Amino acid sequence: MTDSSSAWPASETLGQLVREAQRDGPDALNRLLATLRPALLRFFERRFPSDMTQDLAQLALIRIAKAVRRIDPERADSYTITVARNLLRSAYRQRARDLGRYSPVDAELASTISGPDSQAEYEELVLAVHRAVLTKLPRPLQDIMSRVLDDEAPSQIADELHVSPVTVRTRLMRARWILRRELVAYMSCCRSRARPDSGRDDGHADRVGSP
Repeated sequence: MTDSSSAWPASETLGQLVREAQRDGPDALNRLLATLRPALLRFFERRFPSDMTQDLAQLALIRIAKAVRRIDPERADSYTITVARNLLRSAYRQRARDLGRYSPVDAELASTISGPDSQAEYEELVLAVHRAVLTKLPRPLQDIMSRVLDDEAPSQIADELHVSPVTVRTRLMRARWILRRELVAYMSCCRSRARPDSGRDDGHADRVGSP
């Protein structure tokens, strides 16, 4: 399971950095890109080799820099995540094409792998869970859910936090209820933003939500 450090920068932080980049110029833009770079590297490095991770992160930063004047600061986090997601889908498609190019055996293997869109959507959902843990849960629930996402057992969590196993279970139930509510809202938002051309991979758009 991906650890909680892979979460995207806070939406408030990105929004402020975008405002400054739009207002103040190159130095402020560099601060925005420097903030995004570690998150982009973590986002891609869980799926691809190091050299490819570097290339994808750099390409994402280039696209964000070119579009910064058009990004809505209130939705900057959605924009940057969508840029990364689109590049991820393109990379998955390219990998699937490469697998099918070498031999019939590889082509058969490629046909058994879930589609690139499904893989990207799963990864985006994982990211949404981590972001919700860090932004929607009270601190005591964050402490428990972050350890659950690190695959720690309830008994281990209880020992580390110096609370009873019953307290861990109670807080975990509450955290799951909050996260379920947030993910229902997240999925509804994703469906409402879906368009026939939403799968394109060019990484450009006039407004956030369809880079």
